[in-house]
Amino acid sequence: MDQDGDVGMSDLVEEPSKRAKNISLKDSSGPNGTDPAVEHAHAAAAFIPFLTPENLLPPKLPTREEMEGVLLNLRKQALVEEYFGNGDQQS
Repeated sequence: MDQDGDVGMSDLVEEPSKRAKNISLKDSSGPNGTDPAVEHAHAAAAFIPFLTPENLLPPKLPTREEMEGVLLNLRKQALVEEYFGNGDQQS
C-alpha cells in the first residue's frame, strides 16, 4: 500500500503460476467444443420457462486493461476535486 492507503498497481499483479491456472480454466470447453457454462444455462432454462439462457450465464467481468482505465479515471477525478473543489460549493 502507498502511504495514502491506496493499493498500487504493482500490488495487484498476480503470480505467473496463478495466471496460468486462470487462463487454462477459462479455455476449457465441453465435449462439443462449447462452454460448459452455456450448456448448463441451456439445461437450467429448459426447466425454468421465464428465464433465458443468457439470464443464467455468469456476468462478463471487465478485463485488466478496462479495470485499470476505470481506476485511473477515478484517481484523476479525485485529484481534480481535491485541488479545484467539486464545483458544488458556492463562493
